[in-house]
Amino acid sequence: MTVSNSTNEQQTVMLAADVNSYSVTTVNLAVEMAASANSELHCLFVEDEDLLQVTGLPFTSEISLTTGRERPTSIDQMRRSLHSVAQQFKQTLRHEAQALQIAWSFDTVRGRIREISLKPGTDVTYTILGQAVLHRQQTRRIHGPRKILLIGNDSPNQKRALEMLLRRFGHQKIEVSLVADDPASEVLSEIASLIKTDGQEMMLTVFDRNQLDSLLERTGSSFDCAIISKHGESDERLRILKTLRCPVILVA
Repeated sequence: MTVSNSTNEQQTVMLAADVNSYSVTTVNLAVEMAASANSELHCLFVEDEDLLQVTGLPFTSEISLTTGRERPTSIDQMRRSLHSVAQQFKQTLRHEAQALQIAWSFDTVRGRIREISLKPGTDVTYTILGQAVLHRQQTRRIHGPRKILLIGNDSPNQKRALEMLLRRFGHQKIEVSLVADDPASEVLSEIASLIKTDGQEMMLTVFDRNQLDSLLERTGSSFDCAIISKHGESDERLRILKTLRCPVILVA
């Protein structure tokens, strides 16, 4: 099912989330990205294939968080639950999109978020992937600096994504970790100039590409958002997504 308030069929910003990663914060991020890019926003609610398969196994059971009671799982019940979350997702999208007056559309698909990351549409400039965030991480981030991971390439679209995030976090303290192939690149100079914007307390730390794995191992769960290229090696991209616990903006 698709709902849209625009006749423009080209999608340049897309949000994909599932039952574990859907949140009002992530929807709001995607809406702001679409508004910044002057683009229509297309959202996908992904019915997790792995979750449905596990639900259908004879030895799988569900334990209530409120009563502690155990009961057999049902694929039909799980599908109803997923449908309910999808409708919440759609309602949130409608509310946030109307607030910024952007065109939007919504679809439900069955699959896996990681597959979306490997096959973003060729006409999609920004693909935002919802990621599950632990409650203790959310609580910690409210009181600490906002942390952004930027794995740089030569795409000018990365600069726009970073500009949007800096505006989004307002006058909060911001820490940007930039992983760059070439520390002397023009892109790095442009990003450094953004970090020096007056009125915000910001810090930029630059890492070589060969430091990426150790950086993710130490701090992968502490970022509020990440910006990475949708090009390059798929194995590396999947490894990054597996480590991060924050929304990810894939940039063309």
